[in-house]
Amino acid sequence: MTITMVEGRRRGRAVPAPRPLAVVVALATSMLAPASRAEWKFTPLMELRETYTDNVTLLPKEQAESQFVTELVPGFTLENHGPRLQFRSSYNKHLFKYSNQDVAGTRGSAQQLQADARAKLIGELLFLDASASISQQAASLFGQQQNSQFGNGFATANSNEVKTYRISPYLQHRFGTQAELDLRYARDRVSSDNSALGTSSSDNLTLNLNSGAAYRLLGWGVFYNRQNVSDNIAQDSGTQALSVSLRYIYSPALTLSVNGGYDKNDYQSQGGVTQGKSWSTGLNWQPGPRTSLQLNVGKRYYGDSYLLAASHRSRATVWSINYSDAVTSTRSQFLLPSTIDTFGTLDRLFSANIPDAAVRRQVVDAYILANGLPPSLANSINYLSNRYMLQKQFQASVALNSARSTLILALVDSRRTALSSQQVDNALLGSSNSNLNDNTRQSAANASLNWRWSARTSVNLVGSYSSTKSESASRSDKNKALRLTMSREFQARLRGSVELRRVRGAAVDGKSYTENAVAASLSKQF
Repeated sequence: MTITMVEGRRRGRAVPAPRPLAVVVALATSMLAPASRAEWKFTPLMELRETYTDNVTLLPKEQAESQFVTELVPGFTLENHGPRLQFRSSYNKHLFKYSNQDVAGTRGSAQQLQADARAKLIGELLFLDASASISQQAASLFGQQQNSQFGNGFATANSNEVKTYRISPYLQHRFGTQAELDLRYARDRVSSDNSALGTSSSDNLTLNLNSGAAYRLLGWGVFYNRQNVSDNIAQDSGTQALSVSLRYIYSPALTLSVNGGYDKNDYQSQGGVTQGKSWSTGLNWQPGPRTSLQLNVGKRYYGDSYLLAASHRSRATVWSINYSDAVTSTRSQFLLPSTIDTFGTLDRLFSANIPDAAVRRQVVDAYILANGLPPSLANSINYLSNRYMLQKQFQASVALNSARSTLILALVDSRRTALSSQQVDNALLGSSNSNLNDNTRQSAANASLNWRWSARTSVNLVGSYSSTKSESASRSDKNKALRLTMSREFQARLRGSVELRRVRGAAVDGKSYTENAVAASLSKQF
C-alpha cells in the first residue's frame, strides 16, 4: 500500500510528495537475503459500528443535534518479524454515514496509519529505522478534544489530519574494547490539512561515541547533534548540541556521571537567550533486571534542568515515573512523542506470565484491540503550533494485573513556554488569541479497568479528567469523560461490543458541551 503525503511548498519551490511506506519497505526488504526472510503476515480487518449520539458535532447544548451514525471501518495490519527486518504497520479508514446528511461540522471519513520498521542492511554495521503516520490531532489546546478513547470521530471541530514520515540510516561500530560508535542521519517531514501549520522537513545528524569494556572504572562519552529545519511558514531554523561526559563505575549496579557541553539554537526568538553552556551530574542505579533509576541535575541556557526516569516491575505490577525538560516543537512531538506507551506498559506487565516475546506481542496486540485502548495513556495534547517551546513534563503510571482484571492508572503534568515569535502562529490563532499559547499548562489523569467476566466476555471501564490553562490569555478548560464497554468474542477473530459514553468539555468558544452516546459494533479479522 502506498500513502502519498500532502504536497507542500518551501521558499517558492515545489517539494515533491514522498511515499513513506514505499520507501520503508523498498529499502528494508531489498537488503534481505532469501534465506533470512521471515514470513510476511497480512491481516485484513473490518468493523461495522452503529452509534446514537445526542450531540454529533460536540457543540454547546443550544446547538446540539442528535444523529444515528453508521460507521464502516476497513483496515489491515502488515507484519514481518525476521532476523534482519522488524516491520509493523496498521491502517484503517473510517467511513461515516449519517441519518441526517445535512448536518454541518461532520466529516465523511477519517484515516489512521502507524508504520514502523527496523532493518539490518549490512551485518551488525549498518541499520535503518523508518516510520510513517497519519492521525487526527487537535488544532488547539482549548476546545473539543477528540482523543482515540472518547472522541466520537465524526465532528470536525478543532480537529485536523497530520501526516509524518521519518527515515534514519545509522552506523554502529565497536573499536575493539576501546570505544563504541553510533552515527545516525535522519530525514523527516510533517504536514497537515490545516494550511496554517507549516509543512516542514528536517535533516538531523547525531553522533554518540562512548568508551568500551576496556574502561572498567572510569568511562567517557561524546555526544553531538545538529538539526536543520525548513518550513514554508516559519523562518528556517537549526539546533546544535555538544556534550562530553565522564562516568565513574562505582559498582555493577551504580554509575555516577558528570556532563558538560554547549547548546546553540537558531530560531526567531522573542528576545531571550538561545544558546549557552550546559552541565549536569547524575547517577544510574540498576540493582536488578526489574528495577532502574536514572537521575540528573544540571543547568542549560534556559535555566535549571532535571531528568528522572524510574521504573519497577514485579510479577503483577509495573511502576513508572518520568520527568524531563527540553526545547521542543509541535513537529518534534508528532515525530517522537514523549508519552506513556500503552504497548510498552502492557508488554512489561505480561512478561512475567508470558516470557516468549513473540507470543507476548500477539497477546498485547489482541488485548489493546479488544479493549479499545489508545496507543498512549494519559499524555499531553500536542496542539498545532509553528513555534519552539520549552516543555517541562512529569508522567507517572502503574499497571496492576490479577487473574481476572487489569488496572492501569496514569498521570501527566505538562508545562510549555513559547520561545520563538508569535507571528508564525497568526494564521492558526487569529489576532484576538495571539498570546494563547505563550504559557500553557496541562494536567490529566486516566484510569482503565478491564474485568474478564469469562473466557470470551470482558467489561472495560475507562475514565479521564484533564485541565488545560493558558497563563498568558487567562483561559482554563476542563474535560471529563467516561466510557463503559462490554465485548464478547463469538468465535475466533469475530468480536462484538456494546458501548456507553459520556463526555463533557469546553468548545472552541469556551462554552461547555456534553455528549451522551450508545454504540454497538461487530469486528472481524480475516
